[in-house]
Amino acid sequence: MGYRKISMLLCFFFFVIGCKKKDCEEVIDQVYVYPIEAAKGKSFDERTEMFKIPEQTLHCLSTDALIKSCISYPEMRLMWTMSDLQGGFDKVNAMCNGFGELFGRGEKYQGLINLYKHLSFNQDWKSYSDLENGRYMDNIVRHELIIAQYEILNDLTSPEKIELFQLTLDNQKKKYALAHQYWGLDGMATTCAILSRIMYLDKYQPLIEEYNNNKLMLINVANILILDSDVVNKTMSLSEDYLKILKNK
Repeated sequence: MGYRKISMLLCFFFFVIGCKKKDCEEVIDQVYVYPIEAAKGKSFDERTEMFKIPEQTLHCLSTDALIKSCISYPEMRLMWTMSDLQGGFDKVNAMCNGFGELFGRGEKYQGLINLYKHLSFNQDWKSYSDLENGRYMDNIVRHELIIAQYEILNDLTSPEKIELFQLTLDNQKKKYALAHQYWGLDGMATTCAILSRIMYLDKYQPLIEEYNNNKLMLINVANILILDSDVVNKTMSLSEDYLKILKNK
């Protein structure tokens, strides 16, 4: 092959790397502004294309801005239109190119957990209208639905897993206290999914047995759908026990 060819290949390699760095000399730390007004009156397919984040912008968004851009995706509301939340997320994921970029980021968990930590679960419900309370809950579920994806959970380190498990269980308890008045089974599905999926991935035997013998638990883990309050109670009970195990490892 010779030194000349090797030198040329190396020059080409560093040229390409240099171009990539030049493309993103400035990180974009602002949420992407979707062309919502321009998309009005367009067909569904046309809107989907219009709402794709341009590649040049997509790769240069900071992880924080990227997460917020995914959460504010105009068609994110479609997560509620399928028979279960996992199916809803899969539909949105196929439309929004932000999630693929996010799942490939090494710092995706840190960005998500920082935002999740700052969500308030102590809403003064009576001070707001039903519509405002609905938007408040929807925002929380959006964050949790992204965190519940295996692309996030599979990459957790042990400290990250403990941190997320503890925070999610605490938030689930807050939801549970107001389940009848506000959250309902649908509102608790994402917190329960994060907990049950972590236990499932870790092959926690009591959860695995429940998963294999109780179709409703299987649906909770696989589909992010709760059809019976017993699944909530069982998930919380198992989570209390498993958190102790996690902390003692």
